[in-house]
Amino acid sequence: MVQNQIKSCWERFVGQGIPVEGIRPEIMASWERCRRRGLDPFQEVRWTQLQGRELKERLEASASVVRVSRPFLEKISGFCDLDGAAFFCDPEGCIVAATGDLNRLSPPETALRVGTQWREEELGTNAISLAIAEKSPSLVTGTEHYLNMMQGLSCAAAPLFDPEGELIGVLGMAGYQRTLCFHTLAMLIALTAAVQMELKLEQTWDRLVSVLQSISEGLIFIDNKGIVSQMNTVAGRIFGLDPVECLGKPVEEVFCNSFPLLRMIKTGREGFNDRELAVDFQGRRLRLTVSSQPVCSKRGGVIGVVLTCREMKSVQRLVTRMAGAQARFEFEDLIGEDPKFTESIGIAKRVARTDSTLLIMGESGTGKDLFAQAIHNASPRRDGPFVAINCAALPRDLVESELFGYEEGAFTGAKRGGRPGKFELASGGTLFLDEIGDIPLETQASLLRVLEEKQVIRIGGHTPVPIQVRFIAATNKDIAKLVNEGHFRLDLFHRLSVVNLFIPPLRERGDDVLLLARYFLRRVSGQLGYEQVVMNPSIKQVLLEYHWPGNVRELQNAIEQALHLAEDGTLQLEHFPARICVPRSHTMRPAMAEKGHSLAEVERMAIVQALEVYQGNVSKVAAFLGIGRTTLYRKLKRYAIELKTFREDAS
Repeated sequence: MVQNQIKSCWERFVGQGIPVEGIRPEIMASWERCRRRGLDPFQEVRWTQLQGRELKERLEASASVVRVSRPFLEKISGFCDLDGAAFFCDPEGCIVAATGDLNRLSPPETALRVGTQWREEELGTNAISLAIAEKSPSLVTGTEHYLNMMQGLSCAAAPLFDPEGELIGVLGMAGYQRTLCFHTLAMLIALTAAVQMELKLEQTWDRLVSVLQSISEGLIFIDNKGIVSQMNTVAGRIFGLDPVECLGKPVEEVFCNSFPLLRMIKTGREGFNDRELAVDFQGRRLRLTVSSQPVCSKRGGVIGVVLTCREMKSVQRLVTRMAGAQARFEFEDLIGEDPKFTESIGIAKRVARTDSTLLIMGESGTGKDLFAQAIHNASPRRDGPFVAINCAALPRDLVESELFGYEEGAFTGAKRGGRPGKFELASGGTLFLDEIGDIPLETQASLLRVLEEKQVIRIGGHTPVPIQVRFIAATNKDIAKLVNEGHFRLDLFHRLSVVNLFIPPLRERGDDVLLLARYFLRRVSGQLGYEQVVMNPSIKQVLLEYHWPGNVRELQNAIEQALHLAEDGTLQLEHFPARICVPRSHTMRPAMAEKGHSLAEVERMAIVQALEVYQGNVSKVAAFLGIGRTTLYRKLKRYAIELKTFREDAS
């Protein structure tokens, strides 16, 4: 419909107030809203101009979208040679950016100035308010405007949405009515699509950068020209650099003071994993693991490399955590009320506050490793690794490689890239050397050097690696005796025993046996899902009289065995191992110690005593004597021992 026909329809509508045919539905709907609001179609245009704080807030809210949209606005404004301008509005219709010949519009001082609001309530029908209301592209030309004074203009507007589909503004063009048409609107729609794609790409990039910044490893992207294109904050912290200042610079300029690192970067196009690197950079000694991954285009060409950098100390923390090298026990987990035992706990608590080397002595099963873990958890190194190594369990030829680590090619079978030893893995924490009395004599000199110098040299290496480790050693042997026999170095003994801690055996801890038995009963029964398990009172004296050669560990195992065998919720004497159930008054030692008895006589007395203790129970007697039931029956026949005699006595 030509402008004259539209003008005629407009005149009929404003004169009669009834809908007219031939007008686009969205335009007619807007005219009707304007009439209901009481707008005078012949009134002067009232431009609302935001200023001050309110305008500042609007500009700040739309700053990122304006930054992306402005280049597109400038291009389309120059391309179309408008008698007007291109603009961007916020979601409420306020102009926040405009470009073009603003002075050629009427009235020139306000129409498309930043801060001007284009609302239907004030300006009547216009493309901006329609685009916002309908959330679709809109073109309003000449006499389609409801206000007579706006009919010299034509305006096209298209809504702009963010990647989530939310309306974030309107892109538009305004000029005299003869300058705009539906072809212009189509071009504006294409422009809006381009802006939305740019916003989506920018959001994707921002998210990618956020991911890069959140990664705990240092990441550096270097393009084909050797330019640093991206560096996350972790990489900046590792190398002491400002990532922002490094972007766009040649890698030779960024890392000009580190030839080994540059050489490694130059070989990155081939790709490699976890190469160790020790360099001096920015006045610091750095020990890193570096990986390089080439980045390829869709056609397969290499367009750059991504370097992944980790500090060795973070790698060590990860390795020790994955290997379970953590202390679980604290002083609250050490159960006992015996004065000698509580005195040992008191000494351990005082020593825990220091970094002094500690030697823990005690029989097997007394809980030396629990004390070591509790000391670590109460020390300033509690957040560091706790690495335990059993010196007696290591093959003699692997002790040094396990403790000190090795470099690549140090010996046949050495892993590529080398391997850190326990000393390096424990750096920043505690190294617990259990069964230190079994460490080979030839390794003791190297261990002494590490203890004194606080640095380690890997097998096959030459560069000392500083370590910050607290040493705790433990043994069940008499180290002083080993020194006298020439099996342990005296200087190493003195270096390890700065503080000595003795843990008494369980047989010397009195009622702690019952205290621990009740504790294990509660804990193990809970783990097995048993409820209300009790112990026959007759067992208490048996537990107190037994000498517990395996100490606390043996007691725990005995309780667990009894729980598995008990079926009625009560632990009986027969549920415990046979060796524990023999009262001291029935031991075979006196009989065996007497002189003048033959071996057969001693054997017969042992069988008789066992039958008396177990009241003729063949299975228990055989288990106690360590022989089979068939063998026991044969010996009973040989020695003419009648089982019914013991069973009758029992009854």
